[in-house]
Amino acid sequence: MISVGPKDKMLVALRDPEGFGRPVVLSCGAAVLIMLMDGNRTLSEVQTAFNSQTGATAALSDLETIIRRLDEAYLLADERFEQYRCEQIDGYLSNSIRPASHAGGAYEKDPDMLKKQLSDLFTCDGGPGAVDYTANHAARRLCGVVSPHIDLHRGGTAFAWAYKQIAEHSNAEVFVIFGTAHHPMEELFCVSRKDFDTPLGVVQTDLRFIDRLAEHLSDNMAGRQVDLFKDEPAHRQEHSIEFQAVFLQYMLGGRREFRIVPVLVGSFHDFLGNGATPELSPEVQAFVAAVRSAADDHPGTVCYISGADFAHIGQRFGDQSLLDDQRLAEQAKDDRKLLEAARRCDAAGFFSHVAGQADRNRICGLSPTYTMLEVIGQCRGELLKYDQAVEPDRTACVSFAGMAFYRR
Repeated sequence: MISVGPKDKMLVALRDPEGFGRPVVLSCGAAVLIMLMDGNRTLSEVQTAFNSQTGATAALSDLETIIRRLDEAYLLADERFEQYRCEQIDGYLSNSIRPASHAGGAYEKDPDMLKKQLSDLFTCDGGPGAVDYTANHAARRLCGVVSPHIDLHRGGTAFAWAYKQIAEHSNAEVFVIFGTAHHPMEELFCVSRKDFDTPLGVVQTDLRFIDRLAEHLSDNMAGRQVDLFKDEPAHRQEHSIEFQAVFLQYMLGGRREFRIVPVLVGSFHDFLGNGATPELSPEVQAFVAAVRSAADDHPGTVCYISGADFAHIGQRFGDQSLLDDQRLAEQAKDDRKLLEAARRCDAAGFFSHVAGQADRNRICGLSPTYTMLEVIGQCRGELLKYDQAVEPDRTACVSFAGMAFYRR
């Protein structure tokens, strides 16, 4: 056991956010050693640096044990990991179906247990109530929703508020889902042609809609090549669309035919950093126009979904202080200003609110929600549910909401 004093009563979980490596739990001392393994130090130099920084000692055999554990879990950047990574990506790309990556973690894997989990989100305290599947779909002319992408254990009721509107007020056959891309992509947008597996059945993509979207985008870009499918591996572990597919299958599967168009939207941080706006981006505006044109070509009804969370604050996300009630209340007030811009379908105002603060609150749903607001145009928005998931130790808070948008 490598000890750095009383802190070693704590444990550190090491995981690969891209989902290739397996999680490993370590002592604090072992975590310090790992941070010293920067690729430039020999093992003896790691030992020396560890002693200098902590005053403790680490045996060479301890370092070798840690390295072996990391290697077995595919958490070392070495040839073995790279070969494994390539095999995993090749296997994913060759499959016509995207696996349910987060089943058994963020939500139940067993179909019956998942149905109960989702059903309870509607009828529990804070939920919207049971769904009325006999409601008049044309009554409120739903054109889109904002739904969270936080795990269902923490944000489930906000999902339920959004999807109740879909079940009761939309007869759409196609759902275009804009999801946050949590990992870098080469292009701003990536569309997947893969069907999405869920514990409740496979959700099919609309290949005709996707082909028309790609054609319109190519025409709109006036010769500049934009590959909508280049970043397909980004979909492999991304949960922002997966959770929406699970809810759609639960709400509509077996009740009526529907298909999805899964779109990952990359970061808008370049716009924030250089003072530009997405409104002036040829790629963003060409993509928005292409989605609208593809929807016009579609003979039926299209509904839009933004899989988006909002603020990420607290020490876990880089802030200095623990979160007290006042800070959480301030964040709720600021979030509601941002959501008010969304409710007005003011995409420019939505972006400028975040840009004016230099994204200090780390708004995770900026790019997909902006894109959806641009696509739907002048609709009437309604905030259905706002909430915050606050860690018990007050080190982190994620805010999220369920919203609905109706045609005027």
